[in-house]
Amino acid sequence: MTDDRPAPAPRPYVDPTLVDHDAPRPPPPEPEPAAWQQASTRVRPAARAKPRPRASPDTGRGYFARHWHGEMSLVRSYWVNNIVVATPLAFGLTGLMSWISVKGDSLQVSAIVLLLGLPLLMSLDVWCLVGAWRSAAHYLREGGSALWGWLARITLALGALQLVASVLFGFLPNLGEYWQMARGIDPLGHATLSLSPDGRSLRLDGVIGMGDAARLQAVLAGEAARGLKRVELTSPGGRVHEAEKMAAALKQRGYESRAVGTCASACTLVFLGGHPRQLTPGARLGFHRASTGTYNPVFEELANQQLAVTYRDLGLPDSMIDTTLRTPSRSMWFAPREELLSHALIAPLPQTLAIPLPAPGAAVADFDDALRIHPVWSALEQRKGGTIAAVAQRMWEAHKAGAAEEEVQTAALAPLARQMPELINGTDAVLRRRYVQLVAEQLKALRSPAHASARPTCRDLLDGRLNARQQLPVALQARESEWLIDAATGAPPRWLPRPPTAIEVEVLDRSVGPSALGMLARLWADAPDAAPGAAGAGCDPVIALLDRLPAQPPARRELAERLLFQARAN
Repeated sequence: MTDDRPAPAPRPYVDPTLVDHDAPRPPPPEPEPAAWQQASTRVRPAARAKPRPRASPDTGRGYFARHWHGEMSLVRSYWVNNIVVATPLAFGLTGLMSWISVKGDSLQVSAIVLLLGLPLLMSLDVWCLVGAWRSAAHYLREGGSALWGWLARITLALGALQLVASVLFGFLPNLGEYWQMARGIDPLGHATLSLSPDGRSLRLDGVIGMGDAARLQAVLAGEAARGLKRVELTSPGGRVHEAEKMAAALKQRGYESRAVGTCASACTLVFLGGHPRQLTPGARLGFHRASTGTYNPVFEELANQQLAVTYRDLGLPDSMIDTTLRTPSRSMWFAPREELLSHALIAPLPQTLAIPLPAPGAAVADFDDALRIHPVWSALEQRKGGTIAAVAQRMWEAHKAGAAEEEVQTAALAPLARQMPELINGTDAVLRRRYVQLVAEQLKALRSPAHASARPTCRDLLDGRLNARQQLPVALQARESEWLIDAATGAPPRWLPRPPTAIEVEVLDRSVGPSALGMLARLWADAPDAAPGAAGAGCDPVIALLDRLPAQPPARRELAERLLFQARAN
């Protein structure tokens, strides 16, 4: 039997005579622990201690100096000094500039406060941002959390960008304007307020600036404006708050508002303050978003929410408000007249030559007012000055004499009749053809008399009796009004029509008929009324001749349409 155990190591030799048998013997060595026990008995390294918040060193500096050098804790320098102090200051600076730009109330005081307080606000903001940035750097160097340290730096950088943007893009470009406002001068300018000689209308022209609302209220309260009825507007806009106060003044006193040109931006607030509202031919209403003059979307949105509330209080529908807020402040949305009419924001314009007659006892100026808002009479006035004055005088005289409404409306046609030959002969061939076709339809509408033995009304129309036009269907009267506007506002032809030559008369007689020359020459003759019961020839030959014109060659048809309105020379 063999022993597989390893042989023991040889013991060193010890001289027994030299051994001190009385000395205490060392304890025997403890057996080596098993492998499974070694991991539990191994000395483990101590856990890494978390860095404690850095205590503010006592450097002997004051509170402001310690923050500036970043000696305060990140909690205090960031949350207290920066978030609680610097951020509200930056937003407050932007908000003040926005409020000055949009509301415009107490501009002089606001500008003085801004110019004096801006250096202090900027210094304090820079102190907060720099100190918090340095404190974040110390926090990171001492082993602080990288997440909180870099989040603090990112928000500080964004705050610095906000401050720089507000100064570079909001304050510095408008520094000259703020200086003027501090001196009591509005850089936008001021509106011109002019009262008509009769005191019935007040004209507002130009930009609405600081103090214009107070000037308007002073004019309205004056003795000269006791008979004021309306305010006429033509303005590109201006200070919103001034326009709001103007609109309140018009609404309180119940004045009419009339846009006589382009009324845009803040001017539309003044326009909506009146009732009724009128938009003269060629006038426009322009809408767009409000602008604060800053690049802060928060204040831009707040300003436009307030603008929407103001528009809604003045009766503007939500659909138009939404379109307004979608239109950038540098653009303009001109509301279509049809949309304004559909929402009853403006009074409809007359479709015929008739005007709303003033109340009994009205003056000539009342007729003048009604005629100037009419698109046809306004166009005729622009073509030939003095037309409205002559028409108003004739209508007022008939009204004063107690004439019926139809007779008063007919009185307006006499001054027009004196212009019609020039309008018809002085227009181009296309418009003249339209009028010939219109006359044919008018004659057909008045061809049948009320009684078999009565004179047909179409004959009165051909003979130039103006009262016959009151019996035309409204649709045909409206078409004639449209033609008058086009003829009055159209460009004059290259050459005026000349008297017909013998050759032209011969061609007309052979092609259309000898009765064609001058057939419609007396259409606007302003002839006296026919005697009661007086009969006359019918209109069928004239209608038949006009119906044959479209079959003629183009050159011959144009010649015939021109010579229809020129009387035959004796």
